[in-house]
Amino acid sequence: MKLTRTVVLESLPLTKRKFKAIKEVYDEYSEILKFLTNYAVENRVKSHLKLRKIFYKKLKEEHDLPTHYYYTVCQDATTRAKSFLELKKKGKAKTKKPVIRNVSLWLDDVLWDYKRFPRFNILKNGRKILIIGFTTKRGRIKLSLKPHKLFFRYLDEGWKIKPGIKLRLLEKERKVLAYFVFEKEFTELEPTGRFLSVDYNADNVSFGTHEFLIQVKTGFGRMTRFYSDVRKQVQKTHSISWKRKVPSKRGRRLLRKFGRRKTNRRVDLQRKLAMRLVELAGRLNATIVLEAVPKNFNQKMVNRRRKSEKRLRDTPHNIGMSGFQRFVFEKAVECGVPIIFVNPAYSSQVCPHCGAFKVKPDDDALRRRVFKCPVCGFSLDRDFVAVLNLSGLFPFSLKANEPLVEGSVSSVMLVVEANLLHCKNSLVVVSRIETKVGAGGNGHIR
Repeated sequence: MKLTRTVVLESLPLTKRKFKAIKEVYDEYSEILKFLTNYAVENRVKSHLKLRKIFYKKLKEEHDLPTHYYYTVCQDATTRAKSFLELKKKGKAKTKKPVIRNVSLWLDDVLWDYKRFPRFNILKNGRKILIIGFTTKRGRIKLSLKPHKLFFRYLDEGWKIKPGIKLRLLEKERKVLAYFVFEKEFTELEPTGRFLSVDYNADNVSFGTHEFLIQVKTGFGRMTRFYSDVRKQVQKTHSISWKRKVPSKRGRRLLRKFGRRKTNRRVDLQRKLAMRLVELAGRLNATIVLEAVPKNFNQKMVNRRRKSEKRLRDTPHNIGMSGFQRFVFEKAVECGVPIIFVNPAYSSQVCPHCGAFKVKPDDDALRRRVFKCPVCGFSLDRDFVAVLNLSGLFPFSLKANEPLVEGSVSSVMLVVEANLLHCKNSLVVVSRIETKVGAGGNGHIR
């Protein structure tokens, strides 16, 4: 299995000569990109080879860019066109034509010094500066980039750089951002006999084995609702036009600001939780078990919401379940930890003690998120029940042929809170839960 990582490096401030040389290429590249993208969308051209065959001679006659820019701009245009056509097919396109806001120069292995990568200059203070050269209309120029720890880590761990990079021009700062893509081949491992199951919900992440259970209170749902209220208030107070439906320039800037802040806080904690889960699985020599999320999972959850739950309808789209699973999967593959996906159907409706199937809670139990078996009387948090069932502790799972073990439910359970808004990176233990399974098979929380 091959994994990729994108690393962004910032350049040192450019001289006027270098900035002008890059700006000339950037403006001409942007003009060609807009024309080719609109043509590809109107004529449904999805092959960059076909697009290049149609316009190569015309581009050579009308522009004086180095030849390989015509190759990369065709790839860029068809990539944007395919994305827009896919959105249009789903009915999610907001405009009739694609709107190109951010342009990056695509450089292939000829336009920049791919074969000479990496080259460093060492400053007097011992710091290394990465030097790359690329072609402009005025000839070849050199860029000085500031590498960071993550960049050197990938180099030291044997990740290989892909031939193509992207350059984005920051006109106000007179700098350039360089996007490098690293890739590395990993081998998939076979599952071990021990499982560490993970159940992801709007406000918590529960995980554990048959020996322990831990629940981390993330508050993703609460945070989503908080920023949703903030954005609604911005839309009310920063709207223009006679119907006051169009946000002002300041309003759009505030909406982007709070949207990025919400996403950054969620992704930051998700990555930290993913790393801790993989480290724990590695120490236990366990296989991570994740839920196989079906297609359009978020949309199906939203459609099941009642009209009275309108405030909660946007929560499934903003808790980032698939993103969290992607972070766990990539980290597990990178660290050599086995990982499997199982069908989560009925995982919170099966008693992990007696195997009673399709146990549906009443409204009060559902509100308190408590599972209570009507057959054996076993009671536990619904998310912990899902973790136990995903681990294969009920008769319809991976361990169907194994006998039920008396007292198999964990006696060590911790509820942990992650405060996203105030105490960064803090994990506070809220409560310790102990379960006891009696000789008659009844279980309860104390």
